[in-house]
Amino acid sequence: MEGTLVAALAASLASMAAFALLAVMFRRGSWLFLLAGRAAREGADEQGVRALGKRMAVVLVVGSALMATLAAYLGAEIARDAAVASVAAMANNAAFLALIASLIWFFVVQRPARPSGGDAPAGRMAARVRAASLAHLHLATILFVIALIGVIAAVGVLAAL
Repeated sequence: MEGTLVAALAASLASMAAFALLAVMFRRGSWLFLLAGRAAREGADEQGVRALGKRMAVVLVVGSALMATLAAYLGAEIARDAAVASVAAMANNAAFLALIASLIWFFVVQRPARPSGGDAPAGRMAARVRAASLAHLHLATILFVIALIGVIAAVGVLAAL
């Protein structure tokens, strides 16, 4: 049991550090190829790619906070401090909800603007379908978000063992 807790603590601290590093680099405008693929390498839509990096940095900071609260919880479990573990568990739940909210915010902000014209019902429906699709996102962005969620899930499963 102790070994699993220590491994989960190490994994949560490592992922917290990785998320923080990625957030800093994306905020600075570095390593954007991880989010935008070829578009970042070729310099296409540089402002849009930089904005994407800054928005993802917000999500990564929240993910880092989630891992920090998980580390606090695991540390309290190892120390057998029930009061701290209870507070850390509540903070971890709040951080998880904040991560979900930040991911929703990230995808809503990335949506293309809806055209103002098109009062016909078919035109409005087509505009809604276009705005709801993920075609405007880079494949690298979608894969990065899936990897981020996968790392968080893997660390969470390890902590739950």
